This record gives sequence, structure tokens and C-alpha cells, in this order.
Amino acid sequence: MKVAYPRRVKGQSRGQPPADTVFFKLIDIEENIWMGAVVDRTLLIYFDKSMADSNMELKAGLVALLDLATECLDCERAVICIDKQLMNLPVLIRNFYWVGFVLLKSPSNVNGGSLSDAWVAMDMDL
Repeated sequence: MKVAYPRRVKGQSRGQPPADTVFFKLIDIEENIWMGAVVDRTLLIYFDKSMADSNMELKAGLVALLDLATECLDCERAVICIDKQLMNLPVLIRNFYWVGFVLLKSPSNVNGGSLSDAWVAMDMDL
């Protein structure tokens, strides 16, 4: 897995001291593109139409991304945000359950910030 276009910005979570946020675009061995951020030791992954439309093999890329999060980025938690308008949403949710993710009860509050109602959020402790 190679890292492309990383950048750091200073952000501030609601009610929290300022924290570093790292935005990333990762290209795995299958050439699938994973986009997201690391905020306060939480890996946020955004799974949208561009990822679902490709016939991507998720397993290798997701395992590599979770390994990177625990071993290199010192993350304690992973949250995957899935676009609600995806045709295969139930299949994706079931597949992410199989990996160990669970649906968040209040997806509008992800890591001190807010998540639009257009997303389904799933959480996993690393």
C-alpha cells in the first residue's frame, strides 16, 4: 500500500483541545483508492459511489489499511462511513459486520464532529 497526497491541518473537535488531522488517499495493491482521515486516534474511511462502482476486492486493501492504522498511525478505533444511496448498501453492511464493524447508534456524532444523514457509520475498536 502506498500513501498519496497526505496533508496535515490543525483542527479542533467540539469541546476538545486542538488535534492533528491527517487526510489520506491510499492506493492498495489492487489499485483501489481508499480516502479518509485520521482524527484523534480514529481512522475515518469514506466509502462512496466511486468505490462501490468499481468491482474492487475489498479484503486485501481493508486489512492493509487497518494494519497501517494500528501499527503506524497508533489508531484505537476505525469508523467507516458508507454512502446511503449505494445500491448494494445491505451487502456492504453485512460484509463490514463480518470483518468486525458494528453500526453506530448515533452516526450524526462521529468523533466529536458531525456526519451528514447521507452516510451510514460503522465502528470498530482496533
